[in-house]
Amino acid sequence: MTRDRSLSMLLMALFGISGTFILVFTWLQPMSGMERVLSTVLGAIGLGVALSQVPRLRFPKAVAEAENVPVGAETRD
Repeated sequence: MTRDRSLSMLLMALFGISGTFILVFTWLQPMSGMERVLSTVLGAIGLGVALSQVPRLRFPKAVAEAENVPVGAETRD
C-alpha cells in the first residue's frame, strides 16, 4: 500500500525550519536563562519531529516477491 508522502515532507520541512529558526533566534537575542532554556527545548522538539519523519519517508521494501505465473490466452477467429 502506498501513501502520499507530500504531507509528511511538508511537515518535516515546516518543523525543521521553524525549529532551526527558533534555536538561532534564541541564541542570538539577549534573554533570561529560563526563557532561553524553554526556547531551546521548543526548538529541539521541532528538529526532533522533523528528524523523526525521515524513516517514514523511505520507500517500503517489498514484503512478498512477485511470482511468475503462466497465463493461457485464447483467441476467437
